[in-house]
Amino acid sequence: MEHLFAFVAVCCYFISAIRILCFENHNSNHQRKHELLAMILMASFMGQSVNILFLKDPVTVWDAIFGMVLLGIIWTAKGNVAQLFKGKKA
Repeated sequence: MEHLFAFVAVCCYFISAIRILCFENHNSNHQRKHELLAMILMASFMGQSVNILFLKDPVTVWDAIFGMVLLGIIWTAKGNVAQLFKGKKA
């Protein structure tokens, strides 16, 4: 089962990083802090994927679930890191 959890976690982290990378900003009004955060998130997702693949850390079901939650959040935001921190307006 550990191999299945590792596969799910790596796929989720990789897809999340690619989704952030492929975000197209059609609005020229963007801030550097969002660019920096996007870069840090992509690096951490790819780093965690490499860590799981090559260092063979034990991956639990909670790692896989956390990866799926992150993927869901990023996919819902369409890769827009700035949208992750916006509140809902009534």
